[in-house]
Amino acid sequence: MPVYATPEELNNGFTPAGNVLEAPSGFDVPLPEGTNPAPQQDEPSVWGAAFRQNNLLGQMFRPAKQFEPVEGYNPYVDKNELHGYEQWGSAFADSRSPEETAWLKQQIDDENEDRRVLSEAGGEGVLASIAAGVVDPVTVASMFIPGAQGGTVARIASQAAIGAAATAASEVALNNQQITRTWGESASHVAAGALMSGVFAAAGAALSPSVRTAATREVADALDNMSITSATDTAAASLPEGGSVGAARISEATLEDLTPAAGGPVGKLARKAGSYLTPFTRLMESPSKTSRRTALELAENNYTLRGNARGIETPIAAETRVRGWRREEAAVVVTNKQAYSQYKAAGGDLSFSQFREEVGNAMRSGDVHANPVVQEVAQAMRTVVNRVKVAQQKLGLLPPDEELKAIGQESYFPRVYKIGKIVNERDKFRDMLVDWWSRGEKTMSREEAEITADATINKIVGAKIPQDFANVFMVKAAGSTRSRTLSVPDRLMKDYLESDANYVLQRHIREASAEVELTRAFGNKSLEKQLKDIQDEYDALMRQNPKDQAKLAKARDNDIRDITALRDRLAGTYGMPDDPSSFFVRAGAFLRSANFVTKLGGMTVSAIPDLARGVMVNGFGNTMRGYSALITRSPAFKASRAEQLKMAVGLETILHTRARTMGDLVDSSARTTAVEAGMERVTDAFGKLTLMGHFDDMNKSVNGMITSDGILSGSFAGRRLAKLGINDNMAARIRSEFEKHGEVINGWHIGNFEKWDDQHVAGVFQSAVLKDVNNTVITPGIGDTPLWASTPLGKTIFQFKSFATASYNRATLGGLQEGTGQFYYGTAFQIGLGALTYALKQSANGKEVDWSPQKLVIEGIDRSGILGPLMEYNNMAEKASGGMVGLGALLGTGTQSRYASRGFIGSALGPTFGLLDTITDVTAGVLNGDAGDRVLHNVRTLLPGNNLFWIAPLINQVDPGMR
Repeated sequence: MPVYATPEELNNGFTPAGNVLEAPSGFDVPLPEGTNPAPQQDEPSVWGAAFRQNNLLGQMFRPAKQFEPVEGYNPYVDKNELHGYEQWGSAFADSRSPEETAWLKQQIDDENEDRRVLSEAGGEGVLASIAAGVVDPVTVASMFIPGAQGGTVARIASQAAIGAAATAASEVALNNQQITRTWGESASHVAAGALMSGVFAAAGAALSPSVRTAATREVADALDNMSITSATDTAAASLPEGGSVGAARISEATLEDLTPAAGGPVGKLARKAGSYLTPFTRLMESPSKTSRRTALELAENNYTLRGNARGIETPIAAETRVRGWRREEAAVVVTNKQAYSQYKAAGGDLSFSQFREEVGNAMRSGDVHANPVVQEVAQAMRTVVNRVKVAQQKLGLLPPDEELKAIGQESYFPRVYKIGKIVNERDKFRDMLVDWWSRGEKTMSREEAEITADATINKIVGAKIPQDFANVFMVKAAGSTRSRTLSVPDRLMKDYLESDANYVLQRHIREASAEVELTRAFGNKSLEKQLKDIQDEYDALMRQNPKDQAKLAKARDNDIRDITALRDRLAGTYGMPDDPSSFFVRAGAFLRSANFVTKLGGMTVSAIPDLARGVMVNGFGNTMRGYSALITRSPAFKASRAEQLKMAVGLETILHTRARTMGDLVDSSARTTAVEAGMERVTDAFGKLTLMGHFDDMNKSVNGMITSDGILSGSFAGRRLAKLGINDNMAARIRSEFEKHGEVINGWHIGNFEKWDDQHVAGVFQSAVLKDVNNTVITPGIGDTPLWASTPLGKTIFQFKSFATASYNRATLGGLQEGTGQFYYGTAFQIGLGALTYALKQSANGKEVDWSPQKLVIEGIDRSGILGPLMEYNNMAEKASGGMVGLGALLGTGTQSRYASRGFIGSALGPTFGLLDTITDVTAGVLNGDAGDRVLHNVRTLLPGNNLFWIAPLINQVDPGMR
């Protein structure tokens, strides 16, 4: 066979770049001389990661290293030592050598790698997690724990308790094994354990405890994914600026257009029954077009208007835009929390409250502090403060920087005074002001300074909200006809100023945002023009209808009263007493907080019917699709969740605003004593222990995802879009922006609204989503409660009842006006969940469940909230008459379970009077030596957290009053 030479270059000068055939490959192809084959790299094991993360055996046999301690070694001395590991800084506290520190770092890296592998594995990761749960020792052990015998609900309740206990035991062990596992994750897992165990028990014996445990972890992980990781980037995005969002076609609306849709005969009857309840329902029946429009521009609502059907949009309410500022609040809370973790990891010894005060002091001193972490967080907070300050200054609500410096502020930090301290030390505070003005600054004589100091202190003590503090030093000196600004340096008044950065900035944002949005929407915060227009319109109506002058005059007075009430509620001043620091006002607020922490431990279980609201609004298919995205941890859900945080949707885990609103703890008066400040911290901690924030965020995130998708995809009907503030023109502009900047992930439309060219359009989109979520997951607002409920006494009597009227306004009336089929079958579903809640609570309390159909229906209606205050009136009538009057007597079902344990006083006058009645009973029993079962049970009800749903079943076992 001839051998042909292979030329390096062909005759035509072309040098071949390589063989046209594929290069040989395979195990039998020799490597170039001197080259060793690279070792084969193993792919990350999804199954190994699942077992290490979700099974106690996964790391039980991890070898425990022994390290030689190095004398004087401290991992926190060199800040580069823990660079990149600051989040887990506390894990290195016991490290005694560089080798041990390196070993801990490796463990953290391994755990994070396992998390990444499971997250990217998709369906295989879910399957692996289920398999890991099958052989978990605690799961296996729980299979041998007998549940309660008897009816279905008893078995469900017992399985929920077993699931919670088993998950808690497993989580304690896993927390000890894993550095990166947080107690927040564990709390989510325990809550999900109880929930999933109950759900699976209800489904029957087809699902094993092992599958239940694995699914529990999946739900808990979805809950935990709701946490915020970046405060400044995620929660502190600036609010969109621009023209009035209420402009466009609303300007051409007639009185007929601004009339609520009928909703059929039932809708008309329901609207008439509730028309007297709240200021908003009254205003929507007004003969004045200006009154109706102003109400719509003020208060967030769920009304469908007749004009919506022809494309006239409901104006976006100032209240909705104010709620959008809550992301700034969340930024403050999360930034401080993350910074404190870094501070402690670096060896700091201050408590969290002391740390926040140091941040506040730094912000008063040019954002400079001796501690670098404190200084860094003060500088980060400056971004939030400046956003609020600039918005106020643009509208003339805050003096320019030069004037702020003139009153003695080195760098702007809102002044919130310690009212109680000033009242108790009035003479000392007065002398300080007098000495500074007469001798330090030498701006006036001592006699003038004394008169001016008294006037200033009276202004401070009488201020209703901290925003009033900005002008307390604008005074008229004795003998002068002009006001002037007097300087008092912050350093001089430091002991009389609140410094807690969380407290000051959260209050400042909450109250300044109301002024900003009122001014943006109406030209000024007093609504002067709108009130005059209402007056003028009624004058014209009286001239046209002289026979109805008296009736119209009364309607005019009522409209003006209700409009000003909505305005003042939004500003936080309505119903506030002349002396907010008086003992009785403060005592009432303290007792309401005590009611919250002693009576609402089961609020999360009571909120189970909320799950049906998504079905009522969005239909069963869309709702199940949304919850499926959450449970499977879909990339679309993660992207949507991140975007919704920027809309202020789903911040309940951080701020607990819905739970606090439903508990009637929203109060604009300043705290004055250490006891009151302590109670505020207790209510905050209690709110976290109820897990209501996680539950609310889960529901809001899913429904927000559905709403965003419906708007961006164009699947929502024009009438629904108009109801959300989007007319045809705006809908086209939103879709145009989405086509340029949005994306579709797994069939879900994600807007990426921060990239939109027209930020006014982005603002309308955000407000529409926020409004729809607040209406779907009922979040009471300024127009949802009677006016008398805003007085100090009214707040006490009406406590825990705001949800009833809000549900009636937003769910019942709003749903009937929409008139969709999904509202009616969703209502049936909600009643069913209400009946389930009744049965669960009865079983958890060791009480017999009445399985009669009429009892289940009436309990379901009561707990669903669909009839709102009508059921409250019925329940009070039953309690007052001893069960002789009301639906219970008519159907033979007795008093509703929600009122069964309440006395007549507590039923009629609210939980505070019931609390005082209980205290009186306990005191009398102790003094008389009668500490029987009833007294012991009453003592238990006075303990904070005594009825937390995950601990109450255990306490019930030893509570003699529950036997």
